[in-house]
Order: sequence, then C-alpha cells, then structure tokens
Amino acid sequence: MQALCQLDSQGEEYLPTVTTFLAEHVESGETLSYAHEVVELAWREREVVEKEIAQHAQGWTMARMASVDRNVLRVAMAEFDFAKAPPKVIINEAIEIAKEFGSGESGGFVNGILDKVWNMINPNAREQKG
Repeated sequence: MQALCQLDSQGEEYLPTVTTFLAEHVESGETLSYAHEVVELAWREREVVEKEIAQHAQGWTMARMASVDRNVLRVAMAEFDFAKAPPKVIINEAIEIAKEFGSGESGGFVNGILDKVWNMINPNAREQKG
C-alpha cells in the first residue's frame, strides 16, 4: 500500500525504485516477490480497478478518495486476482490496514466497497466469504 501511495504521488518515475522500497520494508524473499507482484498488478491495472470500484463508491471518484483508501482498495483488488488468500482474509487485512493508516472512517469505507465488489465479481461470494 505504501509503495502504491508513493506511485500515486510521484508517478511513473517512482516505478524503478519500487523494488528497492519493498526490499527495505519486507523481510522474506517470498513475501517480497508477492508484494512486488501485487504492486505491479495494482499499478498496471489501476484504470480497470478504478472503473470497478467506481460502480460501488457512490459519490466518490478515485481522485477524491484519500490516498490510503484508494491504494488499500487497489491492493485488495489485485489480491482478489491472485486468489492466494480467501476473500474474507483479503478484506479483513484491507480493513485493518485502512484503520491503521487511514482516517477514522477508512475501515468502514474500504469494507463497504470491497464487500460490494467481491459480491459482484463472484456470484458465489456469500458462501466463499463466510
């Protein structure tokens, strides 16, 4: 999420330094590889993700969202694509990160959007999430 926030503020010129940034903040090689894949996918597919999120964030454009909220959502959407964790875990992690780094409303905001997105992209979401 922090690497995506940096990309958000600095733009494409920050992309070459993402690997270094992640290496400074992630301890295991496996986790580093996964984090890099998530950041790369989230950044590369941000326009597609933004369209998906916009359908459920009534009254909120991605540009209007706080950077933390926007990038927590991007990470979670990328993790949905990788499907290496159950959706419930992805959503709960996203909520906790939003609460820790965002505003007082970030956790609920992220939860509401991710729940709607997951239910839309996966028709069997209720059975898989619970």
